[in-house]
Amino acid sequence: MAVVLAASIAASLIGGCSGSSIPDLSFSSKDKAAASAGDPNVFPADYKQELAEFLRSYIDNPRLVRDAFIGTPVLRPVGGQPRYVTCVRYNPRNFDNKYEGSREKFVIFLGGRMNQFLEADPQICPGLAYQRYPEIENMVP
Repeated sequence: MAVVLAASIAASLIGGCSGSSIPDLSFSSKDKAAASAGDPNVFPADYKQELAEFLRSYIDNPRLVRDAFIGTPVLRPVGGQPRYVTCVRYNPRNFDNKYEGSREKFVIFLGGRMNQFLEADPQICPGLAYQRYPEIENMVP
């Protein structure tokens, strides 16, 4: 019996790691409540500035980020619901001032505000209209 239980737990853990996380992504009740107060799919008008402010504290060494690009937000299905999303690419430096290599992340917006910042997903980022993102290339801590 213990073997069957252990096998069931292992199978559910492995199954949870396979495939894309996007269809299974869900929002907390707090996020849903905030979005229900207004339209959850309001276009994020200040997305560049809001993300730059977040990245200033997220990136270990925000000085002289290079090769920064951001996509224009688009509606894509996330967790079974259409949400505005965008992707950002950048090459940050570490504490030794050496470039770490290109990173790609995606952002989910809810009610016109940044809600989640996640690893890039192959279902979200392809086909976005990328443009230079000097707001993070010229950041200072």
